[in-house]
Amino acid sequence: MYEQILAKRNKERINTLQSLTQTQDPWFAQNIKLLTFAEVNLTALQRILYQVVRGLLKEQQQRHLQIVHTVQSQSIQENVLTLLAEYDDVLRDAIPQPIYILIWQISSLEKLKNSIEVVDDVLDIVEWYFRHQEEQVAILDEEELDHELIIDLYKEAVEEQDGDAQYQLGEYYNSREGKHFQPEKSLKWFELAAAQGNADAQYMLGNFCFGGIGVEENYSLAFSYYEKAALQGHADAANNLADMYFNGEGVPTNYTLAKKWFDYAAQKNVAEAMFTLGIMYEQGLGVEADAEEAFNAYKKSAEAGYVEAQYLLGGIYLEGRLGKTKDVNRGLFWYERAAEQYHVDAFYDLGYIWSNGLAGIRNIEKGIHWFKQAALQGDVDAKLQLGHIFNKDPGIDRNLKEAIKWYRLAADAGSEEATKILQELKGL
Repeated sequence: MYEQILAKRNKERINTLQSLTQTQDPWFAQNIKLLTFAEVNLTALQRILYQVVRGLLKEQQQRHLQIVHTVQSQSIQENVLTLLAEYDDVLRDAIPQPIYILIWQISSLEKLKNSIEVVDDVLDIVEWYFRHQEEQVAILDEEELDHELIIDLYKEAVEEQDGDAQYQLGEYYNSREGKHFQPEKSLKWFELAAAQGNADAQYMLGNFCFGGIGVEENYSLAFSYYEKAALQGHADAANNLADMYFNGEGVPTNYTLAKKWFDYAAQKNVAEAMFTLGIMYEQGLGVEADAEEAFNAYKKSAEAGYVEAQYLLGGIYLEGRLGKTKDVNRGLFWYERAAEQYHVDAFYDLGYIWSNGLAGIRNIEKGIHWFKQAALQGDVDAKLQLGHIFNKDPGIDRNLKEAIKWYRLAADAGSEEATKILQELKGL
C-alpha cells in the first residue's frame, strides 16, 4: 500500500527536482535519475548526501574540508560519516534537525540496496537543500528531539529489521505535537512493523485505513488490520473490531461477534467497550434487554473515565432511568465530571439545571457560567439562553447590551429565534 503511494509521489518529485537542478546543478539532476530504479543505486545515493554535506559546510565557510579525505581508500559512505563527525556542531546549526537526522540515518546504513523507501528520505533532503536553505528554520531543542536515539532506532529498524523499532519510528513520525509530523513516513514504518506481526502497528494501520489518513479510506482493510491485532490480544483493536461488527462497517452487522469482542476489550479495561455494551443491554441488541446490566456497564465506563458514559450516567440519575431512583446530586456529579473533559452538552445541561433551579436551588450565576462554557465551544442554544437571561431573567438586572451581544452571536450561528428577537429589540 505505502510503496504504491510512494512510487507515484516520488516519480513526480524526481521529475520536479530534475527540472529544478538541471540549471542549478546538472550533477544532481543526473544522479537523481539513478534513484528511480527498483534497486537503489547505493553509490549514487551516498554521493548525493556527500555533495549536500559539502555544500552546506562551504556555506558555513569551512574551507579546510580536504583534511577529511586524506585516506583515498575511504568509501563515499565513510567520507559522509567523516564529514558529519568532523563538523557535527556546525551542521547542527546549518540544518533543521529532522533533515540532519535523515542525513545521519541514510549515510550510516549498510543494507539499503533493496530499501526503495529510502529514496523518499533522500528526496526530502535534496528538496530542502535546493528550495529552503534561505528560509528561517526553527531548531528543535535537544530535550525535544534526541537525534542520536532516533539514528540508532533507524538503524535497528532497517539493518536489523526490528519490528518494535519500526513501530517506534512510525510513532515518531506520527506525533502531531512534534515538528517532525509526517504521516506518510509513519505509514511506511507501520507497514514494515505490521508485516512482522507487530500488533501496535497493525492497530495503527487499521486507524489509518478506517479514517483515510495518508491513504484512501478502506473499511475492509481496516477490519483486516484490526482483526490481526485483536487476535494477538490488542485491546483497542478488539474494541474497534467490535465497533465494525456493531455498525456493519466493512463487514455485515453481527451483534454476536460485536459482543464477543466488546466483552474481550472491556475485560482489558477499554472504557469505550464498556459503554457500547451498555447500549447493547439497554436496547437489546444481540442480547436480552437488561436495565441492570446496562446501568452497570455505563457506570464502569464512566468510572474508567469515558466522557460519553459520564454524561449519560448523569442523565440516568437526573431522570431516574434504568430502574434507578432519581438522584439530582449524583446526576450533577457525573455531569460535572463530563464537563471537566469539555463535554459541550454537559456544559449546556449544567447551565440549564442551575438557571432553572432543577437541582432544588436556583443559582443564576452558575447557570450563566456553564452556558458561557457551552457558548464558547460554539453551542447555539447556549448563546440563545444567555441572551434570554440578560434580556428578561427576573433573577438579575436586565443588561440589554449583553443580551444583544449573545442574541447576535446566536443569530450569526443560525438561530431564527435570536434573529427575530433582535428585530424586536431594534425599536428599544
